[in-house]
Amino acid sequence: MIDFFSFDTLITPYIIGIIYIIGAVIAPIVILYYFKKYKLKISNIKYRLYILIVSIVIEIFWRIFCEFFIVYFKIFLALSPLQD
Repeated sequence: MIDFFSFDTLITPYIIGIIYIIGAVIAPIVILYYFKKYKLKISNIKYRLYILIVSIVIEIFWRIFCEFFIVYFKIFLALSPLQD
């Protein structure tokens, strides 16, 4: 508990993992909502293909975004004098 209050233990990498999972679940739902909201005039096959492509691209960018912060914290821990 003392490590927590003296900032020797970082909790943000764990929080980023949770945020990634939440975002990975919510992103396709939001994409589907906007495709239905604007009622794009495309055939059913094209509609599903666009949703799939957009979902994959968004998931990849979301993963890269979260990995950037995880790598940042790992670099910090590697360079930090706090490690024994």
